[in-house]
Amino acid sequence: MLKRLWSAYHQWYIKYSRFSKEDGQDELAYFRNKLFVSILILILPLGVISYIPSAITALILDKPFVFYVDTIAISLIAFLFFNNKMSLNTKKVVFAANLFVLSFALVLHTGLKSSSGLILFMLCVLVTLFSGRKSGVNTALAAALVYFLIALSVYFKIFDFKVFQDEQIQVIIIVFVNNILFILMAVFSVSFLVQHLHNALLKENSLQEALVIKHENVIKAKEKAEQSDQLKTAFLANMSHEIRTPMYGILGCADLLKSYNTDDEEFKEYVSIIEGNGQELLDVMTDILNISKIETGLMTLSITNFNVNAVIDSIFTSFLAEAKAKQIKLTLNNFIANKDQMINSDQGKFTDVLKHLMENAIKYTEEGGHIILNCNVNIETSQLNFILNDTGIGVPKDKLESIFNTFYQVDVLNKDALHGSGIGLSISKAFIEMLGGQLELESHYGEGTSFLFEIDMDLKEKAPQSE
Repeated sequence: MLKRLWSAYHQWYIKYSRFSKEDGQDELAYFRNKLFVSILILILPLGVISYIPSAITALILDKPFVFYVDTIAISLIAFLFFNNKMSLNTKKVVFAANLFVLSFALVLHTGLKSSSGLILFMLCVLVTLFSGRKSGVNTALAAALVYFLIALSVYFKIFDFKVFQDEQIQVIIIVFVNNILFILMAVFSVSFLVQHLHNALLKENSLQEALVIKHENVIKAKEKAEQSDQLKTAFLANMSHEIRTPMYGILGCADLLKSYNTDDEEFKEYVSIIEGNGQELLDVMTDILNISKIETGLMTLSITNFNVNAVIDSIFTSFLAEAKAKQIKLTLNNFIANKDQMINSDQGKFTDVLKHLMENAIKYTEEGGHIILNCNVNIETSQLNFILNDTGIGVPKDKLESIFNTFYQVDVLNKDALHGSGIGLSISKAFIEMLGGQLELESHYGEGTSFLFEIDMDLKEKAPQSE
């Protein structure tokens, strides 16, 4: 409750005094002015609370001088508080002069036992805070001058100060000198602290400006990169189209050539080479376009209801001839029941994944090896699980984390003459994640590799995330 009252009181006075940052004003000057306004806001209620018992006590003890001095001091503070036409610099001077006169009036009236030293100490610290070290030092020097004049008057008895009649001049000088020394120490300490805080603030502002600039540069770089990615994707899509169109013509003509010279085995071999290499080129272009779309976030899902067993059998059968040519034994263990074979997923992406993994297994499995594909249903997660084991060359431990990187190949130096673009596993991993699963790898170098992955049986299109 007190916090809310103080906040409301503070906001009211800021609005009432029309305080704001002046044009061209630096941060330190603004901070000092704001601090002075806060001091006024705080000192008026505290001064009133202090004035009431002090004035009553002065009247009871028949000390009219104290009553008049306190009344004048609190009246001046109230005047400064409610006067919203006077400049802040003038208010600072009047405020300082008011406390200065009050402190020495108490010294001359009550002597060394008064609280004037504390008031003067507080005054010099406040002046240092809201006007700077120079003003604080000047206030301390002015106090030293008045102390000197009082001590001089007491020593030579120029004026009859009854409050100092029982005091030794040495004690008076020691008290006055100690007061000034403590004040100067406080002034320099406070100014040192304020200066370092100001430097820290300037450094923070500089860092914030640098961070803003860096953030803007990052945004520009991001936009430029996105634009570059879009241009790259558009270029690859266009190149894919430009290459596919004549390649389809070549493959079409090759297919027509099959009906000619049917008895010429050499002719048939040449046609087969044309078809095989043309199809490989088409597959490479498709993979490059797919990885580009994946990296730029433009790849989308096309969910349909299809028979997963039919797709698995078709892909497995398509690799039998290639495996037989390398004397590799292919085994399919499909445990997906007929009641679970109809799934909702992206048939094209699932087909690409299985093809890439099978191609990878056959490519890296030497003659006489063995490849096993296991398929089953996980009823608890409503997912299809797949495990593809091969007895190929395996992956070294230091390469396991890099195997899914784009364009990475285990046979980097092409020692074994294993061709490939190095993006099949990257595409497979990305597609499997889009299909609701994860692709994992277990491998022992020189012994073989196992790829494990799963896909959702009832895949749902993900809604785009709002930024």
